[in-house]
Amino acid sequence: MIEGFLISAVLTSNMTYISLSVETDKVALYMSYYIAVTIMGGFSGRLISGIIAYYLSWRFSFYFVTLSFIIGALLALYLVEDIKNVVGPDVVKHESLFKGYLSVVKNKLYFFVYMAVFCMFFVFAALTNFLPFRIESIDKSSSEITIGLAYSGYLMGIFVSFLATKFVKIFGNQIKAMIFGFFVYISAILILNIPNIYIVFGGMFIFCGGMFLIHSVASGFLNKLAKDKKGIVNGIYIASYYSGGVIGSYAPGFVYKQFGWYFFSALLIFILLIGLASIFQFRKNSY
Repeated sequence: MIEGFLISAVLTSNMTYISLSVETDKVALYMSYYIAVTIMGGFSGRLISGIIAYYLSWRFSFYFVTLSFIIGALLALYLVEDIKNVVGPDVVKHESLFKGYLSVVKNKLYFFVYMAVFCMFFVFAALTNFLPFRIESIDKSSSEITIGLAYSGYLMGIFVSFLATKFVKIFGNQIKAMIFGFFVYISAILILNIPNIYIVFGGMFIFCGGMFLIHSVASGFLNKLAKDKKGIVNGIYIASYYSGGVIGSYAPGFVYKQFGWYFFSALLIFILLIGLASIFQFRKNSY
């Protein structure tokens, strides 16, 4: 639990540091690079941990994670002096912190983006957590390595995140790019309903592509939209993101247990439709 709080704080700090240290017109670009790097870490962690658990023991996976944290802490030392020069103007006084959070949440434009992000990661956490059960129901002989390789779709997320600004230019603006991402996301879940292990593997590339397109565009767009209180804006973004992840990690499991995969996927599509509706509401209120 403590580790979860600390990781959220690190992610919030990273996003805020990036948004404050680069020029406004380049925030979206660098934020998409940041998302791409986090995807690389997420995929590598799942894959390497799966291999370590298969050949050694699950305990050794935690040793690997501990080593990663130590390396990250050492790298962060190089940023200490630079951070002192960057974050000064954006720091909110303690007595106005609550009002700062409240003013951001009450802003309709921010709220609809947060709602879309909540739905987005709710679905991602739900499907990736229950994907092993889906694979085992299709192929009983699946090993830890097979399941680990099923997350290769993360690689599509890296590709999409690096090209997020290109997608925005193709569709004309960030809102249309996010809408497209939601439609891709929904289509991928329909594909994953096909009981074929190879189709499931391919569907994960589409699924991750849609999710990380929304994520990379939304995070960059939000930071570009925020003229001040960037730390608070990013903090609520991370809170919305991981709140969706926490609830999505276990709540849909009750549906899966009682009714099976198809009702489970129907629930996820319904949640994504709520996220899509939030983007349309954002579009309506921004004009």
